[in-house]
Amino acid sequence: MDRLYVPLLILLTSCFAYLYMRRRSGIRGRDVWQAVAESLEFIGCWVLVYGANLLFGLVAILLIRRLTGFFISVYVFKSLMLTLLTLLQALVIYHLWRRRRG
Repeated sequence: MDRLYVPLLILLTSCFAYLYMRRRSGIRGRDVWQAVAESLEFIGCWVLVYGANLLFGLVAILLIRRLTGFFISVYVFKSLMLTLLTLLQALVIYHLWRRRRG
């Protein structure tokens, strides 16, 4: 049951938000599917930016180790800060891409 708690919580709050927005703002089902599609685009952008950050960071660590002999652990990548800053970076890139696209 513990594993189902968070997904059920998200499902219930999403349903409540949908019903609330439908009543207050008059959104349609088509608007919801468009929002889901745009969210999936953003998640794809975030995954690409996160992968680029990991690749660039790994190359930088290996270069620093090789050139200076100074040891930097690759475990710095499991930092929550990297995930959150990448999220903000991807958000900016996504909005610039959407603005350029039209």
